[in-house]
Amino acid sequence: MKRIVVLLSLILFTALGASAQRAVTVDTLQGAETVNFGTMENAKLIQALCTQTGGTSDGSLILQVSLDGTAWTTISETSGIAHFEPNDTLTITNGATYAIWIDKPFPYARIQGAGTSGDSTRVAIKYSK
Repeated sequence: MKRIVVLLSLILFTALGASAQRAVTVDTLQGAETVNFGTMENAKLIQALCTQTGGTSDGSLILQVSLDGTAWTTISETSGIAHFEPNDTLTITNGATYAIWIDKPFPYARIQGAGTSGDSTRVAIKYSK
């Protein structure tokens, strides 16, 4: 059932068209670093695409939300705030897609990526309000 909801969300996201989509950021995880990929306001659907640019694609992506844009909290599937595909922590691989449907939008959301020593991955994020 969860997969059906996420699939329908992605179809809706695509159907909304380019005018409703917002590209937050495209950045690269290089080695063992943590990158915060933009700040999305009132996001309801988020999609991240990982592309290997060299070395290996390794590490993880998580969703964080905030009421004020400064204090951030990591959200998991058990919070009841969002649905994740494939799960609430994406293990980065070449071509991996991370889809999130947020039931209870926060004023601010972001994707945080953590790389590993051999990691070199481009992460592109889009969202819809």
